[in-house]
Amino acid sequence: MNINNRKIAAIYRIVAAFIGVITIFVQLGVFSVDKKIENMLYFTTISNFLCTIMFIVLSIKTLIDIKKYGTFGYTSISSHLKGEITISIILTMSVYHFILIPFGLKEDPTRRLELIDIILHYIVPCITIFDWLLFDRKRRFKIYDPLLWTILPSLYIIFVYIQGNFNLSQNLNIGMGKYIYSFLDYNLLGKQAVGENIVIISIIFLIIGYVMCGIDSIRIQNDEKNLKKI
Repeated sequence: MNINNRKIAAIYRIVAAFIGVITIFVQLGVFSVDKKIENMLYFTTISNFLCTIMFIVLSIKTLIDIKKYGTFGYTSISSHLKGEITISIILTMSVYHFILIPFGLKEDPTRRLELIDIILHYIVPCITIFDWLLFDRKRRFKIYDPLLWTILPSLYIIFVYIQGNFNLSQNLNIGMGKYIYSFLDYNLLGKQAVGENIVIISIIFLIIGYVMCGIDSIRIQNDEKNLKKI
């Protein structure tokens, strides 16, 4: 069910923006003595940062639309841009859950998730997904959008190998691998294994993208009887 109540959307988005800002600050060590600017190299941080900026923009835009157009209606940003950000954070959650956690537990079976990990990899992705499901007008995606959405992760992979040649991640933090993520490290796994990882992730990415397009194409009728005027 779509919720076409901008006041509900505004509250949701303001809370989401607040969670995002605090999470990014913690991730970068803003509240601690030791800054962790190297964490900005992670796709996790980048995708969470994009979600946070999106929610800040959506919060402001929704409040403006309430003043201009009233309580009822939809407020969003470009469907192509929102789709890109949404699928990127879904990729963050998927890779973390199905690749990084199993690998981490194999290396250290006693490892436990920290609160910041849960927020970055589960809570923010879910908040973003539900914002799209609940507060966006549907049937806005195009059939070619999932292909366009591969641009950001593709650019990130290129960045990973460029910075690896300059040892940027290792210079910033000895504990971080040369290629940031172990499943992209061909010195560790071999070029064939890394190539297979990239292909698998790309296929999964496209599948998720077209699932989103499929959901977007379903006409969801608004149950206005359940929406109370504020």
